[in-house]
Amino acid sequence: MTTTTTTRTTVEATTEPTTTEMLRELMREVADYGRDLARLAGAEWKEKSHSLRTLAMAAGAAALVLFTSFMLLTVALVGAIAYGLDSWRWALLIVGVCYGIIGLLSLIPVSHALRSGLFQFSHTRERVRVDAEWVKHKLAA
Repeated sequence: MTTTTTTRTTVEATTEPTTTEMLRELMREVADYGRDLARLAGAEWKEKSHSLRTLAMAAGAAALVLFTSFMLLTVALVGAIAYGLDSWRWALLIVGVCYGIIGLLSLIPVSHALRSGLFQFSHTRERVRVDAEWVKHKLAA
């Protein structure tokens, strides 16, 4: 009795994703990425909102003091020109100059905060930079 063995070779069909499926997946990943960036920017905005609120209040107070200074200096200038050099006019001039100095001094924290980069979202910028590098390496491979 002879035995014969037959070997069957099975070729498994590999299913490649279609172009439409690849585009859908790409769009889904882009949307997820955009949502992640929006969440990160929102978290940074919340983190900085207290500083921004304080900064806005300081800027508003400085604007009010500077407006008061402008009004007092205007009244003092008109009084000095129209009536001469009476003492009440000099008092308005001195008070107006003092309010102007106070208003300018109260703007120092505002200018310092703006120069130090309060409106720069470093975490979001770093994430975008890292993601861009990742995409470059993926496309190069």
